[in-house]
Amino acid sequence: MILIAAAIGLISVFLPWIKFSASMFGNEIASESINGFHGWGVLAFLAFAVACVLSLMGDQTKTLDKTMWMVTLAMGVVALFAVVIRLLNSGPVEMVAEVKFGFGIWIALAASLGTLAAAWMFKNPEDTLKDGLESLKKGIAIPSNSTPGGASTPPRQAPGGNSRMDELERLIKMKNEGKITEEEYQQLKSKLL
Repeated sequence: MILIAAAIGLISVFLPWIKFSASMFGNEIASESINGFHGWGVLAFLAFAVACVLSLMGDQTKTLDKTMWMVTLAMGVVALFAVVIRLLNSGPVEMVAEVKFGFGIWIALAASLGTLAAAWMFKNPEDTLKDGLESLKKGIAIPSNSTPGGASTPPRQAPGGNSRMDELERLIKMKNEGKITEEEYQQLKSKLL
């Protein structure tokens, strides 16, 4: 559903968003359509593209994990914001020109709302916005055993070799929190031991 909504949004950016028509003495003398690939429409296009890519990543038979869900939700908000700003910023250029909204901008508006709705519907029922933001923060944060320059420092080993136990406890905690699967846990545990 997210892929369908975002793909429709991508297509809508290339459709007419704004139509200008100039008339003189009741006769139309010029008419032009502008697609959404200008100004705020480019931001909407990028948001729809990211939502498409995210919908194709991971296991399609399961709900989105917290981080992917939050990013997809954010892309829907960005697309909606860009379309609404474009709607609000469009007005008559001059007294002789009439400005109308093309069908592409309405499709983009519906697609952004569809992306938001699909992202919300296909999340884990236990996930909340607060959990999603925390997951996103953890994904962005620099690991504690690396330095700002990117070089990794070896983990400190406690007296008596407790480093393996600490690591095993960390793996168990990650498995219980759902950050890794049982299969990943078993693989990491076998490497550790």
